[in-house]
Amino acid sequence: MAKSSETENPFVKFVPVISDEGYAYLDAIVTNTRDQVYSFTDKLSPAIIGAAMARLSRRAGDLRMTLIEEFSQTGEEDAEALFDRVITAYGDDSVQQLAGAYFVVEGASNLLTKALEWGRFTSPLEQSTRYIFFDSRDINGRYLYFTPTNLPSEIAQDYNQTMDEIFNLYSSMVRGLAAHLRVKNPEPADRKERTAWLNSTRATACDAIRTVLPAATKSTVGIFASAQAIEYLVMRLLSEDLEEFRTVGTKTLAECRKVIRPFLKRADVPERGGAITAFLSNTRTNLRQFAERNLTSNDKLRTSDGDVMLLDHWPKNEEELLAEMLFAYSDLPQKEIRRQVQKWPQKKVDQLFKLYCGERLNRRHKPGRAFEKAHFEWEILNDYGTFRDLQRHRVVDGEEWQRLTPDYGYHIPALVKEGGYEEEFTKCFELSYELYQRLRSSGFEAEAQYATLLGHKMRYRYIFNARALFHFLELRTGPDGHPGYRRICLKMYEQFAKVYPRIAKAMKFINSREDPELTRLAAERAAQYKLEKLGQQALSSE
Repeated sequence: MAKSSETENPFVKFVPVISDEGYAYLDAIVTNTRDQVYSFTDKLSPAIIGAAMARLSRRAGDLRMTLIEEFSQTGEEDAEALFDRVITAYGDDSVQQLAGAYFVVEGASNLLTKALEWGRFTSPLEQSTRYIFFDSRDINGRYLYFTPTNLPSEIAQDYNQTMDEIFNLYSSMVRGLAAHLRVKNPEPADRKERTAWLNSTRATACDAIRTVLPAATKSTVGIFASAQAIEYLVMRLLSEDLEEFRTVGTKTLAECRKVIRPFLKRADVPERGGAITAFLSNTRTNLRQFAERNLTSNDKLRTSDGDVMLLDHWPKNEEELLAEMLFAYSDLPQKEIRRQVQKWPQKKVDQLFKLYCGERLNRRHKPGRAFEKAHFEWEILNDYGTFRDLQRHRVVDGEEWQRLTPDYGYHIPALVKEGGYEEEFTKCFELSYELYQRLRSSGFEAEAQYATLLGHKMRYRYIFNARALFHFLELRTGPDGHPGYRRICLKMYEQFAKVYPRIAKAMKFINSREDPELTRLAAERAAQYKLEKLGQQALSSE
């Protein structure tokens, strides 16, 4: 597929030139055979693509020539052995980043979903408790909740009976509240408005009643991740205390190996993945035991002074970011830039902040990386449901949470009281507390978390840089967001604005006004409008 051509170099007689047959081969495996930029088609296996790209650091010339000379005669049966040789020569960590896989976990508890979504370098999506009624049953007539398989039969029976009762109450409340909202906001006469009305009333009811769903509630999670991220996810899951986590870790490895096997060979090798799994498990156990021995705890000390607290921030003054903002646009050392900007008047400082933030026309217009120097640490005590929504943000410097417990109480939404469901709502939390206490007193402390509800308050902490806060706060204060996390993020913004007022002023898309019921309807109307426009475009193109 490659032929030779004479060169002007007297010491080199021939250089390879791609033949017509070679271009025919390339035409099937790359999107462009001659131009500067190209991608790969599905005719080439991930193993061969990864192996070829791994050669980039050690071989000069066009990668397409490398494909022809070293990989064109390699069949699928040889690809894995070839990839093993490349890994041996070049190392596996960087090569693992060259392939990825889509995979789905069905029937994951709401405890497991957070572990699946914890990795920074994965892209997860899950079924939303904000849009879907979670009162359907499986083919055996069971509500969709997870029961730990290691519970004794008597405790498991009590567990299932309690879960069934909670789900019965949930079903009655969520559908009843949706009906209440449809009476309160009558069906529109316009047929086009009806879909938005149905969706918004259902979503508003789900927002209010989802807080009684147990952490055991099953969901579906879809994930795309690199092989490296999948490997680490598997090792983390295998190191966990809960059997559900370990089982899904084993299954994830088995299924992903069916599509990117060469990239995941070492995930469970004793001296590789096995050693990391043991390291994670042992470290976690040792730290928990150390904390129990050395930290004094009682109910008063465990109660927080507030639900959203800015614990720390650094640097203390936003003017310390001036040199960072100018560094890439100057030829001076950072130390000299800092010396000069210290003398600037406030007017010039304000001008630089304004220029650096730019003319932001929407929330996707973010300032540069100079703001990544500034960090802010929050501790939050709020319900597990809103934490689930906030936890999915990838660009977080520190994100940790404590074990779930019913000890911090819960909040009854105003809409629940308005609909007349306060008694049933409270009953769910009473049932949850009784089951939690029985599990814990029986020695199933980790499993007891399944009995907690999404409305139970929990403690967690975040460390954000200022640049990431633009995305996080402007997105999560959006008018169609859940009232719970909108309230948290508005408090975070208020606290941020007190210490970094100039940057806070640039966060133009913080929203603090809309009524959640009205904005849900507006959001659904906007979605229906977009779908209608897409449908019209599709029809016009036929």
